[in-house]
Amino acid sequence: MSNGWIKLHRKIQDNPIWDRPEQLKAWLDLLLMATHKERTKFIKGEEVILQQGEIDASFRYLSKRWNWSIGKVQRFINLLKKCSMIEVKTDTGQNVVSICNYTTYQIEENQNDTLTSTAPIQNRYKNKNDKKERNNIYAQEFEKLWLLVPKKVSKKKAYQKYILAVKKKNHDEIYTAFKNQVDNNWKDTDPKFTPALDVWLNNERWDDAVIKPIVQTINKKKQFRLLPSGMYKGYCAKCADAMYLKADEFYKSSPCCGVEFVPEQPKVYKGKDYTEETLNSIMGG
Repeated sequence: MSNGWIKLHRKIQDNPIWDRPEQLKAWLDLLLMATHKERTKFIKGEEVILQQGEIDASFRYLSKRWNWSIGKVQRFINLLKKCSMIEVKTDTGQNVVSICNYTTYQIEENQNDTLTSTAPIQNRYKNKNDKKERNNIYAQEFEKLWLLVPKKVSKKKAYQKYILAVKKKNHDEIYTAFKNQVDNNWKDTDPKFTPALDVWLNNERWDDAVIKPIVQTINKKKQFRLLPSGMYKGYCAKCADAMYLKADEFYKSSPCCGVEFVPEQPKVYKGKDYTEETLNSIMGG
């Protein structure tokens, strides 16, 4: 059970439900369920901001909670609406119940001992178009971020985490951090071993260090020749002696002069060249 308490005004004794214990209990339960400060919640995948004094609760949920039939819950909610005790919004597809005059009875005092209040429900939605426009911007910016994701899983969950993340860090910083990690930290990583975007956002990994990959400069203009035996032919860069190498020996030093191997015989040649027959005898063929 949640901690905290609510204030109960003596005027409740003048209300008709005072003499109806079952309805009184349900009313007090609504007061206890009401959020005491603004908070964000996702209902059916859509971001909903619950204001002070609001409850998101379906008839089915209240029916189970109070052990009533759904019809009985609906009649009780209608009674409270007729008595101007609550207002109900259904924009999200689920009931959002707002306790009327919530702050009149649940008074909070600020540092200057003045009262804080919650705006009437009709005024709280006057900027609905602004909210819709903001959500459109979020969606567009999220899609740009999603294009960078190597492992595209749980997109819906990732969007929910993104909405929460942009309240802590702006989009450009999140986008840049993620792109840098994709281009560097996970450059040569199999996508299935990279973090899912929702996990990355939830763990605030935009602060992770960017690890630059080690670039090995390899001369790919000339390739060592593969022989039928499965070995490669190379030459000592200094004395030009021919050597037969395994793939992992390309970048080792030659045993004769301690220098690198090259795939083609140097112009100045004073050494010897082994034939295929010599190689076969060495290999036991």
